[in-house]
Amino acid sequence: MELIAAIFMLGAGGALAVFVLAAMKLDRASRGQDDPRPPQRDSVAASLLFHVVRAGGVSDDEALRQIRRGTGIAAPVTHGIDPANWAESYARHATPEQRRSLLETAVQLVAGRERPVPLRQYAALLDLSFGLGFQTDALAKLRQTYGFEYVDHAKGGRPHEEQASAAPGNELLAVLGLSGTPTRQELSAAYRKLVTRHHPDRFHRGSQEEQNEAATRFIELTRAYEELLLRCRD
Repeated sequence: MELIAAIFMLGAGGALAVFVLAAMKLDRASRGQDDPRPPQRDSVAASLLFHVVRAGGVSDDEALRQIRRGTGIAAPVTHGIDPANWAESYARHATPEQRRSLLETAVQLVAGRERPVPLRQYAALLDLSFGLGFQTDALAKLRQTYGFEYVDHAKGGRPHEEQASAAPGNELLAVLGLSGTPTRQELSAAYRKLVTRHHPDRFHRGSQEEQNEAATRFIELTRAYEELLLRCRD
């Protein structure tokens, strides 16, 4: 008799477990949790925007206020993120339109016709653009749309001037260590390899001379790359 009772209890327990799992699955489906997008996507987006805004030199509290006021996103943010990895993670679970929207939102938060964007902040925008799967010309086009420039600290804090468009193609290619007619992919590979060595984040704690040298090279590489992408046909 006890054996029959034990078997009955095991069977009932198994049926209950199956019922609970089925109910949980239905509940997730009803709330859209079977959607392959991670539920924390807003938090990832907010953290990326926080990184970009914070790179402009404002306090953490002010960066959060700007994000809340400018986007309405109230998700928590994570400090000290690797923007490239986080942007790539976001891109894997976002549509092309959502990726474009996030990049444009970041531009809207920092763009201002009355003041140039600090170089470290522009570099953060570049990191975000690459991480989301775009090339630098996407950011260059947004810069034209919103009419903002970035500061060249190595040249007395003046906004950079559009001199690259007047440079010969071979001269621009030489800046990236290329020749001939490279593809967009080859341009991107060469640019990303070189610009990593001179990224402002690597030198912002260094001497003023080191910062100036890195900023000069970073801007030279970025100008050449943007212009070559605009000229590239493939």
